[in-house]
Amino acid sequence: MPNSIEHIVEPKRLLLTWQSLDEGTTRTRFAVGELTAQPSPAFRYYTEREFFSLNGKSLEAIRSLGYTRYPAFKPERELHTDGVLDAFMRRLPPRSRDDFENYRQHFRLGRGVPISDFALLAVTEAKLPSDGFALVDPLDDTWQRRELLVEVVGHRHYAATCDLDGALGESVQFSPEPANPHDPNAVVVTARGQKAGYINRFQCKAFHVWMREHRLNAVIERMNGEPGYPRIHLFVTVTAAKGVIAA
Repeated sequence: MPNSIEHIVEPKRLLLTWQSLDEGTTRTRFAVGELTAQPSPAFRYYTEREFFSLNGKSLEAIRSLGYTRYPAFKPERELHTDGVLDAFMRRLPPRSRDDFENYRQHFRLGRGVPISDFALLAVTEAKLPSDGFALVDPLDDTWQRRELLVEVVGHRHYAATCDLDGALGESVQFSPEPANPHDPNAVVVTARGQKAGYINRFQCKAFHVWMREHRLNAVIERMNGEPGYPRIHLFVTVTAAKGVIAA
């Protein structure tokens, strides 16, 4: 039986990220804007300065890779508040569909576990194969007990030298990589003593906290993908911080 997410931590914000679909360019994911939940759903694009601070590149640089603003939100407005949640929820199948429970189970959401639309966007990342956009939960709340389904970033670059035949259900390890030339906050995923890839860079801050406090465990939950593009997903379990009463 697959693992299941039984503890949902409601996110306060989600990052809108973009990644080029062109295999000939960088596959780096860039944070381009922010969706916030309170007091009501709102969206704004990052300023040039914010974008550079988060991504280490200029907006002009990713425009050259094919980036254009999200169609639902014109860049002329500083803050978007009308129909924001609905615009992103259109990236997911409606809850009224007969097979919606199968969709939930694909993301390891426990049967009957209540989840808000905002949290559902966080769990699924609202990816579509056609535009390169996705939503990323930065995991700001590091205190609560939770479970996560996490894709190992960049696994295809290590798959040829990483023998994981029959590794479903096996534990993986996490470690910091401060000497990483691209990101000193990088978190490496190791399986069977072999580098399998990395944690999404926008979630590394939380993983550093969980590693430091020894509250983190993970197993290989899913191995799939396409020829030349193997993928691994981990089922991650985080215990509550000391002093936090687990629900």
